[in-house]
Amino acid sequence: MTKQKFKSFDNVSRLKKIIVVTGILFSLFGGIFMAIVAIDNFKNYDNPYLFGFIFGTIGLLTGLFIARKIKSAILINQKMQQNYSQLTLFMLTGFIGLFLLIGQNANTILSNKEKCNNYAVSDKIFRKGGFRRAELNIFVINVDGVYHRYITKPNYWHTISTGQRIAVCVYKSKIGFNYIKLTNEN
Repeated sequence: MTKQKFKSFDNVSRLKKIIVVTGILFSLFGGIFMAIVAIDNFKNYDNPYLFGFIFGTIGLLTGLFIARKIKSAILINQKMQQNYSQLTLFMLTGFIGLFLLIGQNANTILSNKEKCNNYAVSDKIFRKGGFRRAELNIFVINVDGVYHRYITKPNYWHTISTGQRIAVCVYKSKIGFNYIKLTNEN
């Protein structure tokens, strides 16, 4: 069995240590924040899980590539060198959140409002929240024979009844992730 060689970390400046640790923490918490914002914005896409999978995977692969390329530049001690896979996970969180947010913003920019009209609420669904599960207030809206699921705010959900017509705008995206928006939700 051969011994693993370790790089010397005697000459690492205090400034570099601060920058690396701040960057890793920013990547972790910034990635979580960006993912939350993006998910809240794409939750009402026609295919939100496919969207999350595609852009999350792009972020994951980009993060793995960059983590491999910058490894020697961000190692500041032996412990980091031994546990680089853990640091990679922190960086991956940042890249996944970033690409989800970039994808969501790109989809919004590349979407065109197709039409706005009043459509009937076909069904109202309430899913009670609990341990690790958020409460959901869902409308099922019939838009020209196509049923769309829309997660809305509780206050608005309570004011609308099944069969009532509400103002809805339909957006078509050039990258294929179409969605609807309720214009009177606020």
